[in-house]
Amino acid sequence: MKKYILGNIRKIIFESNTGPYKVGLFKVKETNDEELEEYINKVIGFTGSFTEINENVDYTFYGEMVNHPKYGLQYSVASYEISTPSDKEGLILYLSSGLFKGIGEKTAKKIVDKFGEDTLDIIKDDYERLSLVSGMNMKKAKLIHDGIVSSEMNQDLIIKLTSLGFTMKESIDLSTMYGIEILKIIDEDIYELTDYIPFNKLDLIYLNNNNDEMSSIRVKALIKHIVYTMCYETGDTLIYKDELFIRLKRCFNKNIDSNMYVEYLKELINDSEIIEMQDKVMLYDFYEAEHNILHSVHRLCNIENKFNSKKIDDYITKYEIDNKIEFNKDQKTAIKESIKNNFYIISGGPGTGKTTIIKAIVELLENINKIDKREIALLAPTGKSAKRISESVGAPAYTIHKFLKWNKETLTFGLDEYNKAGEKVIIVDEASMIDIFLFSALLKALRVNAKLLLIGDANQLPSIAPGDVLNDLLNFDSIKSTFLNTIYRVKDGSYITYLAKDIREKREFDSIDNSYDDFKFIESNDDDIRGYLKEICNKVKKKNISIENFQVLAPMYKGLNGIDNLNEMLSNIFNPNEERYLVGDKYYRIGDKVIQLINDVENNVFNGDIGYISDIEYVDKKMVITIDFEGNKVRYQNGEFDRFNLAYAISIHKSQGSEYDNVVVILAKSFKRMFYNKLIYTGITRAKSSLIIIGSLDSFNSSIQTSYAEKRNTYLKMYKDE
Repeated sequence: MKKYILGNIRKIIFESNTGPYKVGLFKVKETNDEELEEYINKVIGFTGSFTEINENVDYTFYGEMVNHPKYGLQYSVASYEISTPSDKEGLILYLSSGLFKGIGEKTAKKIVDKFGEDTLDIIKDDYERLSLVSGMNMKKAKLIHDGIVSSEMNQDLIIKLTSLGFTMKESIDLSTMYGIEILKIIDEDIYELTDYIPFNKLDLIYLNNNNDEMSSIRVKALIKHIVYTMCYETGDTLIYKDELFIRLKRCFNKNIDSNMYVEYLKELINDSEIIEMQDKVMLYDFYEAEHNILHSVHRLCNIENKFNSKKIDDYITKYEIDNKIEFNKDQKTAIKESIKNNFYIISGGPGTGKTTIIKAIVELLENINKIDKREIALLAPTGKSAKRISESVGAPAYTIHKFLKWNKETLTFGLDEYNKAGEKVIIVDEASMIDIFLFSALLKALRVNAKLLLIGDANQLPSIAPGDVLNDLLNFDSIKSTFLNTIYRVKDGSYITYLAKDIREKREFDSIDNSYDDFKFIESNDDDIRGYLKEICNKVKKKNISIENFQVLAPMYKGLNGIDNLNEMLSNIFNPNEERYLVGDKYYRIGDKVIQLINDVENNVFNGDIGYISDIEYVDKKMVITIDFEGNKVRYQNGEFDRFNLAYAISIHKSQGSEYDNVVVILAKSFKRMFYNKLIYTGITRAKSSLIIIGSLDSFNSSIQTSYAEKRNTYLKMYKDE
């Protein structure tokens, strides 16, 4: 028999804003746990995940007592249920507790006085008899009956879900979203829940409750999951059928033949869950997103706008005079065509004037098109890039998620094809980072005749999520664009922006000139890299350079000079706090610089966001780490610690969209196969004021010449001439 305590809740002292987690005080009335008998008629603390709870009813908690080092003794609730009262006083309190609509204390007393201890059975089985109570009618009796039955069903449902293998929190969330229908979903196809529960957990629950690992439901779910996983591994949106079959066989120790694979794949295609593209396949959601991009962009491109070219030229000339600036031919073309066309792309590397052009376009649209500034939206994929463009242009800017009004409760955008944005002009910076799903959502939310301008560096890495939106669109002959090549934003003695151009043009270096003010190349073998880096970090500390303005970049996590090893060393240098906590195989300290590794829209924190650990504590013997992301404090518990990592050193992929005053790039020989042109280009263009590369010249040249991973298999590439 499970150990329990029975009693009532006295007070809720903490409720999570993002879930059902609660902390409160509980008065114990009885228990079957001998060790807890001393707490009978005493108040103790408790923690756990709950639906709405009420202080006027009794609960049975199942769990164990734990000793929290900070908060003392608490009862950790694994599961719970409402304890149905049997005496008259308890029944009156239960019925009038607020759990059931239509019953106040007076009504509850009348009902209990009439039916006594049989009250609940009569309400559930013969509720018409409630009409015998003064002041009652059949409508009100039915409402009371439905409330009590619903409450009991909800309890039974949560108990059933936890018995299947879902956590209490997952059970509460699923019962809230689906009600009793969740059992039908689990019975017919549990894998439909992958939007809310990780696939691997659903698969484990399925196998624990079903004997057939080769069932059609499971095999088809695995096929879709493998396609999804491969897309996020490669960035492709199209997967070769033969490669998919090889991955599928690994799930069954090769005990699946090609005929079975073809049969199930055909069923998925017929059901429009997978789309077939010659020798490749793609998930329907991916197809829908890219197809919408294709259709929407072409529609915007075909909108005819009549403008007086001379009038635009005159305004550009006036703008140059007023702002004491002189645009080159490509910049003038970019400005002019952005005003004339409803879809336009401006691409260019650092220092080529992209931000200057955005400022000019905004002002000219106000003067020529008579567009109010409030009708222009400046957007970027990340908070940092939005903040940067806002500061540079001098106008408000937002993340795309915020602009589209992301709802963390429903996991949907408030703006969509049914509720369009009111803005007439949308300008998106750092467009290379946009994935197919976010861009498709943005296009759906735009008014039919909106103007959409994409600004970005096509030579940077594509989005972390699948797709290659910016590069794919630039390759369409029907889409107009301008590439900015001339570098302007350069101080005397500066080389970073020219280095970016040299890398983009695949220059090979015989030697490195270290006479520049903002760039140094430290030739080093792999064994000495950490020593050089340590010297640099000590100088950074002596100069009181903020860790926010200093970033080390490397391409991979493992190895002598990998991100994990570097972070351990750098943490000891920049945050030498003696009190540290072991989490998995890594140590963390309060004050450590950390990076978010996945998008967590619910908590408003995104892949690549940098934060600092503000607290490490134990709740119910379980560690809880709080990270402060520029005022947004997010709590991480067991099972969530893989969502972040130390960030003194981070990957180049994770740095995209951010800029740092001082950057060190680690270019070890052991990383040689990992580096390629777009990766090294993206890494060095993160530096604003100072760049140091530590490694071998051979690896540097090899990286520049390698064009690996430049092209992803996408639907847009396949149909660019459609």
